[in-house]
Amino acid sequence: MNRARPFDLVILGGGCAGLSLAYRLAQHDNAPRTLIIDPRVEYTNDRTWCGWPVTAHPFQDDVRARWHALTLHTDQASTTIESRRYPYEMLEAERFYTRTLTAIDDHPSMARVQARAADVEDREDGVTVALDNGETVQARFGVDTRPQPKPLTSPWLWQDFAGINVQADEMPQHAELMDFRVGDNPQAGIDFLYVLPYAPNQALFEWTRFGRPPTSPTTLERALEEYLDTRFGAGTWQALRRETGTLPMAPPTRTNGRSMVVTGAYGGSMRAATGYAFHAIQRWADECAEALLKGQPPVGASTGRILPHLDRIFMSTLARHPERAPEFYRLLFDKAPTDSLIRFLSGVPSVSDTLSVMNALPWAPLIESTLRCVLPGRA
Repeated sequence: MNRARPFDLVILGGGCAGLSLAYRLAQHDNAPRTLIIDPRVEYTNDRTWCGWPVTAHPFQDDVRARWHALTLHTDQASTTIESRRYPYEMLEAERFYTRTLTAIDDHPSMARVQARAADVEDREDGVTVALDNGETVQARFGVDTRPQPKPLTSPWLWQDFAGINVQADEMPQHAELMDFRVGDNPQAGIDFLYVLPYAPNQALFEWTRFGRPPTSPTTLERALEEYLDTRFGAGTWQALRRETGTLPMAPPTRTNGRSMVVTGAYGGSMRAATGYAFHAIQRWADECAEALLKGQPPVGASTGRILPHLDRIFMSTLARHPERAPEFYRLLFDKAPTDSLIRFLSGVPSVSDTLSVMNALPWAPLIESTLRCVLPGRA
């Protein structure tokens, strides 16, 4: 494809958000002339996305496993929720990359370039992107999905994780969404384990920490390995695959520009209080692709008006009372109607869903957090 001629659309970043949008456009013969810019040399099985499909998405056939029941453990009790309507699902990046890249590469109006955007000029009449290989490309519109890490301030936290796909005998047979029994120092971070068995002798184990400043994923990986040695016995389990990551549990770090919109984990697609992003990205990709196919400008990710305020209140409460985090999550599992809780955590609750979730939590710490958030200097 001739890259000297201006494009209709340039997508900065070929991760989940960029490829999700491009995949939808690639389903249409009249797709806008699109260029995806990403610096990675190759795509590997580097991510696992999980969540509830409260709305349909085009990657249902690529889901590795689903669970209707999920268990939460604290030192005081264990609670299991079950939803027949919204099964929790796990999708590995390898299948997602294969499907999206094949569709993109087969489309005559779409192209990819392995490069990094060194400079971006965002004007009313279009965008110009200078690449680190010396090339310059122009487009009428742009979508920026690149991560833009910035230091987080109170009450926002980092979500750091280390995961291992484990093969071992006597594997648990039930999905465990949050096991808080592994954490022993809440002031250092809110730790929990995540266990998703997807075969008789295989499961994804993931050690997650909510904290600030970020914790090195290597530290969490060592903690997870020690846990696995204790649970299964040293030398009796095998690591089939590993992944690590750091995500901001915070509002977007950037805003939309003149002809460039932002999205992705750092652009408003990830729920600040939960870290769930994949299904929210799919909803955004549907809306953005629909606009582009109609000849309209792209739309950025939308966090809504109410949920960001609720996220700030909840995160403020966790920051002030990290030792009570297991209790708060257990109360949500125990008292909130399951499907209402799922829609709330997924970022698409009704008013009644939101009220049900709020009523499941103790009011005193939430009211105190609310007052701190509305009074200057007290957030």
